Amino acid sequence: LGGFSTGLSKADELVCAEVALRLHKPKATIVMCIKATLKICEWALSSGQNLDFVFKDIGILVCRKSHVVMRFFEDLVRAVAQSQRLAEGLLQV
Repeated sequence: LGGFSTGLSKADELVCAEVALRLHKPKATIVMCIKATLKICEWALSSGQNLDFVFKDIGILVCRKSHVVMRFFEDLVRAVAQSQRLAEGLLQV
């Protein structure tokens, strides 16, 4: 993406760069996929569509008319809670 703006915050830029590095894909591809997903979500919400985005091993983003909710899978929630407990335990040592 070189010298032009992607319209993303600095934090989002860093996340995209890390994802690109881990997936061995160009950062521009990651940004394009995220922006395309957001456009579909914007279209669904602005036109009152019902749709679900399924994120493998993470959860489901549920869009119903103008209502949006993220439903996380229980395994992910447990893993995050466990890692937080581990991190807190290490910080207390």
